[in-house]
Amino acid sequence: MGLRRPILVDDLAGTVHASYGLLPNMSFILARGGQILYKAMWTSSARIGEYLERMEHARGGVGYSPFYTEQVEIREADPEAFRRRLSVNGPRAVSEWDRACEIWAARARAARTARR
Repeated sequence: MGLRRPILVDDLAGTVHASYGLLPNMSFILARGGQILYKAMWTSSARIGEYLERMEHARGGVGYSPFYTEQVEIREADPEAFRRRLSVNGPRAVSEWDRACEIWAARARAARTARR
């Protein structure tokens, strides 16, 4: 992507990954002070690139002010193909995915219980 800025990569133990959510394939862009500027549960280099381009454009102009937004992205779902691709990354990737599924199921159960 031709980036000329520091990029921090988590250690092999996943220390930062565990601190910020434990879900597989997450990406963050942090400000120098640690503020989360961009968070994605699923990494998309295209989306990250779009965000960085917007930030670069805003930095050069006057009258821009940051604000918080949240949105849900839509992606194609093919669970079998996803699991095959995930397994290429090794057994840890698969076990982290399985753990994330357990977390999501527990959250869904808690939400259903809270609504009753």
